[in-house]
Amino acid sequence: MFTEVFKSAVFISVVGYIIVFAVLFLLYLCFYYLAKLLEFQARERCKRAGRKQCAEKEEFNVDSDTMAAIAMSLYLHFGETHDIDADTLTVKRESKRYTPWNSKIYNVINRL
Repeated sequence: MFTEVFKSAVFISVVGYIIVFAVLFLLYLCFYYLAKLLEFQARERCKRAGRKQCAEKEEFNVDSDTMAAIAMSLYLHFGETHDIDADTLTVKRESKRYTPWNSKIYNVINRL
């Protein structure tokens, strides 16, 4: 009986690992070919616009410095959309009724 349970547990584990790695491999393929598709579309857009030098470049990527500058400018632009609130903290005290649920002292004191 123990060996049957062990065999089924091993089978479920192996099938789970196979499924996880298959999905990861499919995601890798999707992202890889998505990048190729986007690069192809950008080259076609350059050709249609009449910029042959842009479309015939070997490497059609943006360098990391330019990406960092674009990311920083977007961060700064969208960071300015917040409303400016006054730095005022209002504390309002309310008296609450006594209930045994909010009395923690009974949990702390050990009565013998």
